[in-house]
Amino acid sequence: MFKKVLSMLLAVMLIASVMTVGFVSVSAAPTAGFTPDPNKLYFDVQGTGWTMGDKNKVAFHIFGGDLEKTLAWGASKSIGAATTGESTVFEIDPVGGKQGYTLTPGVQYKIIFVRTEGKNWGDQTYDLFFNTDCLGHYAYSDGTMTENPVDSSKMALTAYWDDSIDAAVCGPVRGITSIGNVVGTCLESGKTDYDLLKDFFTEEKTDFQGKTCYQNAHGYVCEISETSPNYKTEQKMIDDIGAGLSLTKDDVKSILEDEEVQAKLADGPDCDWDYEKSTLPAGSTPHEHTPGEPTEENVVPATCQHAGSYDKVVYCTTCGEELSREEIVIGKLLHTPGEPVQENFVPATCQQAGGYDSVTYCTECGEEISREHTDIGKLLHTPGEPVIENDHASTCTVQGAYDEVTYCTVCKGEISRETKYHDLAQHTPGEPVQDQMAGYPATCTENGLKVMVTRCTECGTELSRDDVPISAKGHSDPLAYHEEVPATATVPGVKAHYECTDCHATFWDAAGQKPATAEELIIPADLVRGDANGDGVFDMLDVTTLQRYLVDLDVEKFVEAAADVDLSGDVDAIDVTLMQRVLAQMTTFEKWDEKHPKAS
Repeated sequence: MFKKVLSMLLAVMLIASVMTVGFVSVSAAPTAGFTPDPNKLYFDVQGTGWTMGDKNKVAFHIFGGDLEKTLAWGASKSIGAATTGESTVFEIDPVGGKQGYTLTPGVQYKIIFVRTEGKNWGDQTYDLFFNTDCLGHYAYSDGTMTENPVDSSKMALTAYWDDSIDAAVCGPVRGITSIGNVVGTCLESGKTDYDLLKDFFTEEKTDFQGKTCYQNAHGYVCEISETSPNYKTEQKMIDDIGAGLSLTKDDVKSILEDEEVQAKLADGPDCDWDYEKSTLPAGSTPHEHTPGEPTEENVVPATCQHAGSYDKVVYCTTCGEELSREEIVIGKLLHTPGEPVQENFVPATCQQAGGYDSVTYCTECGEEISREHTDIGKLLHTPGEPVIENDHASTCTVQGAYDEVTYCTVCKGEISRETKYHDLAQHTPGEPVQDQMAGYPATCTENGLKVMVTRCTECGTELSRDDVPISAKGHSDPLAYHEEVPATATVPGVKAHYECTDCHATFWDAAGQKPATAEELIIPADLVRGDANGDGVFDMLDVTTLQRYLVDLDVEKFVEAAADVDLSGDVDAIDVTLMQRVLAQMTTFEKWDEKHPKAS
């Protein structure tokens, strides 16, 4: 029921939209003295009927083509600037500007122009094709409206490029809407009207919850009440689309008989279209051929003695016309190899290598296919007992070595030589010494550690490393006494206390028995430093309060002592800057006080 009601509303909205824009004048070109930047795109809002105030701008939303990533709808980088000297023209540099797109010459992209106010995107134009030829040119609207292809309850202004741009390549995108209406004039590169109708039946779209455009349109115009002004039969809907695409009923018949279309229609709603009842003209519409996969014809098989051939033929998938024919020569087949045989055999000895030829012949024609010579290495020697040669003794740092050599007992030739090593001699340990780079000293309360190292007296190699503990030395005696530092209005003070001069631990008593933490020693200030508005918190509201106070604007409450953050005795712009730097975590009040000590 909802679909039927919506369909009735759509018809009313379409009529109202046309009536609304019927008296808008066509947009004029920019002034005669205007010289466009060849890298920019322009849009003239004159003729759109948009109300353009000081806060209104135009967004240039670009998508499609070979762009791997596009800016999201509503992105601030898409908003163009007003063109200097032109009261109704806006511009954007899609390549060198904030968008930073890479545009390929010859590729069709899509663009939508949107009236914006701040972050709000409002009225928009219908999808318009453009390519790099459009850079340096302007688009405009004549006030006519186009149905949104995805959501037919919405309408958008139709936009065009100036007359110097080829409207057949860069114009309003031609397509079939969600309720089966033909919109736009410019076909996507490589597409035909025939392709659009076929896609209408076959392409499953995420915008339609995985349904084809036909299935979606069928639900909105064929499944509603026959009394609805928007109702159509399948026959009329398809005939209307065919007429809008300038197709014949033979074209429609060819599309509906396509195997892919038949498969989609089998899973969806009925398609009660009759060739004889069609109001479309007969005949076939001239179209660009769509090459199919190459097929092989006139095949002559090849053998190992004779080459073969075949014709590689490409037919149009739409009309079946032969588009190309190319003779392909097939080289001779590989021979059928038999078992390899040995020829020219020479035996080997332990002093001389041998070898033979491994030859393969074709079992079909007897032709020699390959001949590979194989060397047979000398026979193995007869090894004798190993003997020791080149013997050298070891030290504690240099490993001694010797050669273990085996000779053949027949030819006396050397069979193998292997170098082997003696064990290293023992190190001579010296007296342990402290490693100054290791360990750590004792503190007032923590034990320390020293590392004793023993090395070889002959070569200096480290033989052992032992940890030796060092007892804690205790706090300084006496502890240093610090008198109380009173708090000011905004700067905390410090209570009287004792401090170890070595580790700087703090205590309440001179004996160091009562530890005092840094938090316990703080005497709180009466005010929060920087809390100019007196709400107990230092934040950006305090910066605003001080700024308003300095320019004599009314403030609800102002605490002068808390606002004097630089402790100069006066509140001024320096206090504003210091507040902002502290809130931005660029400094702290304590660091400021260290760099700007006040005279006592």
